[in-house]
Amino acid sequence: MAKVITAHYAVDTTVKNVVDDLVNIGLPTEKILADEEEKMVKVIAGAAIEAEIEEVLKRHKPDEISMHNLKEKKVAETLTATYESADTLQNVVDDLINIGLPAEEIFADKENRVVKVIAPKVIEAEIKEVMKRHDPIRVE
Repeated sequence: MAKVITAHYAVDTTVKNVVDDLVNIGLPTEKILADEEEKMVKVIAGAAIEAEIEEVLKRHKPDEISMHNLKEKKVAETLTATYESADTLQNVVDDLINIGLPAEEIFADKENRVVKVIAPKVIEAEIKEVMKRHDPIRVE
């Protein structure tokens, strides 16, 4: 079963180091969500590599680490949308939560005005519809 592993750190430079280490073990960058301002890293992990990812995250001594099981058994995809304003970004996040998406599956990068969603296939179309409703610059 796929999981979202979230780690919070005391220093923003630690976030960069964690991302580098995760990439070095072969994790695709689209499975890594990092926010230096919030000093947080979220990783989508399948069962096969969960232990290795957890070891990398713990090696950097997080203040807190949590795991959230995705409802879908398959590894999920990450959907990304970029918006013109921070207000629009917040509206998108609110709408995604209102359709029942857990906050742990949403990543909002306020500085770059990007929202990333860990999307189970079963509701991917609905998530894209919510993202597009707010006139994104780009959806990936």
